[in-house]
Amino acid sequence: MAVGIGLGASAAGLLAMNAPDGLRDEGAIPPATAATTARASTVRPSPPVEVRGPGGWRAAVVPVAVARDGALALPEDDRNGGWWALGAPAGAAQGTTLLAGHVDTRAGPGTFAALHSLPLRARVEVIGANGRTYPYTVVARRTYTQASLPPDLFTRDNDHRLALITCAGAYNPASRSYDRNLVLYATPATQEYRSTTRRR
Repeated sequence: MAVGIGLGASAAGLLAMNAPDGLRDEGAIPPATAATTARASTVRPSPPVEVRGPGGWRAAVVPVAVARDGALALPEDDRNGGWWALGAPAGAAQGTTLLAGHVDTRAGPGTFAALHSLPLRARVEVIGANGRTYPYTVVARRTYTQASLPPDLFTRDNDHRLALITCAGAYNPASRSYDRNLVLYATPATQEYRSTTRRR
């Protein structure tokens, strides 16, 4: 399946009936301009394998690519989120780490439905394949139409940030898709990354 966050193209969408609405755009989006210098860090970046947030929210994350229609193809197992593998890994000095997941499924709420209730300043942790925890703070929330998702989300030379994406808005049964996407922007919370043992 694909979520509607394609590179300038609409997507097949999700297979359920309602997404929360009434969302307000809030906060200041981290700059997407090219970073003048790479952030100095001794921390090694790592592909994300899990994301965690307030209230016990957590989701496994697997690498994904772009489908033929230009949409980001989400994992076949809808319990997982997808990491755009051509983007930045967690803890990178530059670039956007883009994670996306379903808002709902045939069986009920999807893995990334929790994004609709995450407030500004919420702490989100991305677990890397190297066992490290990379903390981020949510600084902005935006909703975009399926066709107007900012292309700068798919960048690798801007100051490092995290983008969490899921569907929002009205559901169209004919196209089996929502008309909007919700994007939460987050910036690194601290340079004090720590090692962790991942629970399975």
